[in-house]
Amino acid sequence: MRVLAWAMGGVLLLEVLLNLALNTPLVPALVHRATPRTRLGWSRAWWPWPGQLQARDFFLERRDAHARWRVEAEDVEAHLDVVALFRRQLVVEGVRARGVRARVEPLPSGEQAPPKPPKPHPWRIELRGLEVQAARELVVGTVRYTGPAEARGTVRLIAGQRLTVEAGQLRLTDGFVEVQGHRAARLESLSTNFSLEAFRRAPEGWEVFGGLSGRLQAKADLLALDWLGASLPPHARVDLREGAGTMEAEVRIQKGVLEPGSRVEAQGAPLQLWVGPAHARAPWRVHGTVEADADGEARGRLRLSFSSVHVDGPHARLLELPEVALTFHAEPRLGLAAPVIQRELHVAPSKPVDLRMLNAWTGQTFRVDSGSATLKASGHGDSEHARGSLRLTVDSDLVEARAGDTRLLGRASAEFDTRRLSLQGRRVGLDGTTLWLSQVSADLDTATLRGWSGTFSLPQATLLLSPPELEARFSGRFASAAPFVALLTGSKKLPRFLAPLLQARELEVTGRVLLGPPGLQVRELRITDENLQLQGRMDLSRGATHALVLATLDGITGAVEVTPEDTHVQLHDARRWYEERLAAPP
Repeated sequence: MRVLAWAMGGVLLLEVLLNLALNTPLVPALVHRATPRTRLGWSRAWWPWPGQLQARDFFLERRDAHARWRVEAEDVEAHLDVVALFRRQLVVEGVRARGVRARVEPLPSGEQAPPKPPKPHPWRIELRGLEVQAARELVVGTVRYTGPAEARGTVRLIAGQRLTVEAGQLRLTDGFVEVQGHRAARLESLSTNFSLEAFRRAPEGWEVFGGLSGRLQAKADLLALDWLGASLPPHARVDLREGAGTMEAEVRIQKGVLEPGSRVEAQGAPLQLWVGPAHARAPWRVHGTVEADADGEARGRLRLSFSSVHVDGPHARLLELPEVALTFHAEPRLGLAAPVIQRELHVAPSKPVDLRMLNAWTGQTFRVDSGSATLKASGHGDSEHARGSLRLTVDSDLVEARAGDTRLLGRASAEFDTRRLSLQGRRVGLDGTTLWLSQVSADLDTATLRGWSGTFSLPQATLLLSPPELEARFSGRFASAAPFVALLTGSKKLPRFLAPLLQARELEVTGRVLLGPPGLQVRELRITDENLQLQGRMDLSRGATHALVLATLDGITGAVEVTPEDTHVQLHDARRWYEERLAAPP
């Protein structure tokens, strides 16, 4: 009896010492010393050995080469195998955690470090019968879920080498999803059964998705999409409003490959995109499927479409498109190596746009009396090649317009280099745009123009939306200079000295233009052919012309200054006079 009493006393003393140690910083300090990147702790713990270990306000935090993660729990219960610790194994059975908050965050690029080589005798961790109840929060990167969550399964980890999850289950209900601090959706339900076999590859990192198998079902109410524009990079940020909708998804995956039958459906109320004073509005829809092709291989297809797209300005409708659709095709494979993604864009031809709306912009410099234009686009490309085929064009019918007192007729077409299109705030980059003019006719004081055509190339062009203003460098090659004479003669009092321009052929033209409500400004203008060299500047505003030109025609050099009040021709020492006038303000 005395031996038994001593044994029981020893056990009680050991248990008292063990529980005292659990409630001092000793154990967390020993763990941190053994694994410097790991921290853990609790506010209170007790272990009626050999029964279950229990802890309150538990946390475990770890930082690796590229990410940090932290798990918190209000209450934890588990049965710990003490003997396994001497074999560098942590074996825990019947883990019960309540009030869990989990967070995984990638490290900033400046804090990331090359992964260390695996240790020859790593720790092995096995959590059998893990059960998470009444979880509070899950955070992965910039995505945060708050609401009820439950999870269960068995987890096995070989530190730095392999992670295995068996019989994994996760269920989220009636919670909210936030993206970068903005509430994005109410998650009605999400349930998944899965298994995972993740391992580390050097030097690529962890291969996670390649060993993922299971099934996921989700249903959510999407809130207004304002958050989506704010989450884009600063150079591509746009103002998005409204667009609330619904989403349903059913996904089957086997060894990192989405299986046929997987689908996602989402649709929403009209989404508004604001760019300066203009805004586009259209209902949207997303339809994604995985289907087997003729060879039995799974192929994924995701289509984002907008129907009845209306683009409105401050005072009137600018554009109406029946449909805009962007479709992606890819092998539905997850993993470190991204699959090749093929994309297609289809923009149904717009309803004719009344070009008279330009009059509020161009004022009396160039006034449209009648005419309309149609926009359309189509193209394709893939993620393997930087270049793709994507055409965005605007074509007009016969346009009637006036430049001062000169009546003009003609057609215009524009093609935009979609690789160089950009949007930053209220500025639209149009570098690489090409403009074609055709069937241009005009009755000039000095000649009659019929069937003229030409091309403008804009290597640099920026459109400011509010107030509307176009600034561009241009170059072109034309059969004749007649349209320029149409702008500069008649009421604009261009002298007869420049009349030989009408006979000039195969002209090369360059310059810089600024077009806005105040009028048209042309700077660094140069027009050349075999017998002609012309340079100068020109301002057209509200029917008034200011022009300063230095021209060499048939061996004769002269300078001309045109103002609303007078026209001055300088033939003596014309270049010096021109340079003096050019240095003065217009």
